Amino acid sequence: MLLLSLESTFVTAQSSIQIQHQVKLGDVSLSLGVWQKSDSNVSVRIDKLRWYVSLPTAEKKGCKAWLLDLSDSASLNQIYMYPTRSDRVVRNISLLFGIDSAIQVGGVGTGALDPARGMYWTWQTGYVQWKMEGAIRVDGAESPLELHLGGFDGPANAQVLLPKFMFDSSVDSVVARWNISPFLAEVVHRKKYGVMSPSPIARDYCRIIADGVSFHK
Repeated sequence: MLLLSLESTFVTAQSSIQIQHQVKLGDVSLSLGVWQKSDSNVSVRIDKLRWYVSLPTAEKKGCKAWLLDLSDSASLNQIYMYPTRSDRVVRNISLLFGIDSAIQVGGVGTGALDPARGMYWTWQTGYVQWKMEGAIRVDGAESPLELHLGGFDGPANAQVLLPKFMFDSSVDSVVARWNISPFLAEVVHRKKYGVMSPSPIARDYCRIIADGVSFHK
């Protein structure tokens, strides 16, 4: 109780920073519904791309989830709240790619977590954290692309903490750049263009997606 009292004494306010999420194929912005080059012999047409980013429960009691949708530009701009303390100023962005396990086992949610949004499997498998649909051409051969990735338990745990980003008080907005070229290269390498449930390969794909995220002022 004493520790909680001391901590509450130090907290003075919350500040905010806007995060703009962008999806890239290397240096080129990803556009829905059109064929784009991923590399010299690979092209993709992405018709749907939706994914979850959330605040880790260690950072905030409960879980605030953002459902990002490439077809909805407003969803790609989110406000991140961080505490400003009298004894020290915390200025870092810490985000989870996916939905925290504690929230997953609690069953269906509301708002961004409403099953009506098409991102919920079942109570056993939880939420899809990355839903990508479209088609891919490799050396001229075309295949459907259906990647519904996620999982929160055991070897299929696909949640990934994104790299922390430090910023100073003069910064009021940052860009989170999701470069999916390495991810698509791995998809082509494994020739696994359809993944529709939690699995070790879905976990591996999600880790590669997370590795492609970088923050920029």
